[in-house]
Amino acid sequence: MSSFSSGEDRSNDNQSSENNLKKGPWTAEEDAILAAYVTRHGPGNWNIVQQNTGLLRCGKSCRLRWTNHLRPDLRRGAFSKEEQNKVIQLHALMGNKWAKMAQEV
Repeated sequence: MSSFSSGEDRSNDNQSSENNLKKGPWTAEEDAILAAYVTRHGPGNWNIVQQNTGLLRCGKSCRLRWTNHLRPDLRRGAFSKEEQNKVIQLHALMGNKWAKMAQEV
């Protein structure tokens, strides 16, 4: 049996019904808004980003988008041979502490 009644609107499955926060892929416009905000105010209290920008994303989503996709100092591309060797050495030393290893590479 479906959890939706016949009269419920399911027109926007990327919108959370409980708090009206958008889920799913980010648009270029949302990326631009977030990047402009962080450039002006710096990374910090991610929970106020929604209030100050009008983005319909939670603070965690904004933080992860900035950290993993939009940061200007984010390195892209393949690891060099030296970096690969460094990761292998760090893994042998630290185990699966990937965040700590990323600070060293």
